[in-house]
Amino acid sequence: MATKQRLTKADIKQDKFISSVWKAQEYFTEHLTSFIIGAVAVVAVIVVVFVLLSSSQSREAAAEEILGRATVEFRGGNFQLAAVDYQSILDDYGGTDAARLASYYIANAYFALKNYDQAEEYFRLHLKKHKFDDMLSANALSGIGHCLRAKAQMQEAGESFYEVYKKYPDSYIVNDCLYYAAKSFITAGDSAKATEIYEIFSSLPAESQRSNELKLLMVEAGIADAAAGSHF
Repeated sequence: MATKQRLTKADIKQDKFISSVWKAQEYFTEHLTSFIIGAVAVVAVIVVVFVLLSSSQSREAAAEEILGRATVEFRGGNFQLAAVDYQSILDDYGGTDAARLASYYIANAYFALKNYDQAEEYFRLHLKKHKFDDMLSANALSGIGHCLRAKAQMQEAGESFYEVYKKYPDSYIVNDCLYYAAKSFITAGDSAKATEIYEIFSSLPAESQRSNELKLLMVEAGIADAAAGSHF
């Protein structure tokens, strides 16, 4: 009579391993199509990402080429032609850095053409949807102020210039914006705002000449006496 062989722990582990291998093989065989489709899907995703990146780079390059051409046109004084090219970038290459820049430069083109409504609209569009950096944002706010001044909306212009000072106090255009803010509020007859800004502006270094100009304008406007604590 044959002796019954007792299984060791090693035998049990080996049986479990073999069983697992067989199960894995069966599972792979049963789901072979799924594995193939999954592998193809991974490859497809990689291809799509590559195509999108290439397409994005291609779009950016095409937009930058038009931007360069428009810039040459702008500097040459061909503002209408530049505006057309800037608009084509916004229409056909939205989302690119070139489009974000074009939204600012097209506003400048319309300002140069004295189309202040269009210029203001694009300056606001730049701030709302196409912000590029703080420098252009400050300039766009200032641009809105100049558009409003050109349309004799002095109170609103003053607020826009003053906003540059409040939002971007380190901007290189702050001095000019405070100056135009004060002039705008003086013209609008807002003595409180004019005086407030005059006080800030007159304390800036190297601005004594323009401070004196603002001082004279305030006297002429009859609001100098209302400037409590001013330098008058």
